[in-house]
Amino acid sequence: MAEDADYLPAIERSAGSAFLQVPGLEWLAGSDDIVSAEDQLRFIEQGLVWIAESADGERVGFLTAEQFEDEYHIWELDVHQAHQKRGIGRGLIKALTEKARRETVRAITLTTFRDLPFNEKFYQHMGFQTLEEEQQSKRLTAILATEEANGLPAERRCAMQLPL
Repeated sequence: MAEDADYLPAIERSAGSAFLQVPGLEWLAGSDDIVSAEDQLRFIEQGLVWIAESADGERVGFLTAEQFEDEYHIWELDVHQAHQKRGIGRGLIKALTEKARRETVRAITLTTFRDLPFNEKFYQHMGFQTLEEEQQSKRLTAILATEEANGLPAERRCAMQLPL
């Protein structure tokens, strides 16, 4: 699976092109702020990357997570634009959830945009709950602060959790 790392940035860029249709966030589609193949390789070596393939073996989506004590945090969930709306993202989250339950992980967390149907609402349909500021762990608060420092609009971001 180490050879997969080189394919993941292109999938992330393709998925990011959806932001071209979002007023105020168009700049994200052209951003070079993606998870590098080298960083993806580190996550792959930890066993926390899931890759979806098409019937012909093309890599079309991935989920990258990291473990923090008894939680998994999703850093990236991306599906190539040509393969979206086919349940691939749901399947990747299901794979992570199954692993988390086997390992008695208590929750899965992530940060995302509040106002986009392919972000907060998508995750809510998967059982994630939006956390109010007072419900967020220090780790999630720090991630949101870093995102804001990197240019993401804080008022449009949220932390979410899937309790297991």
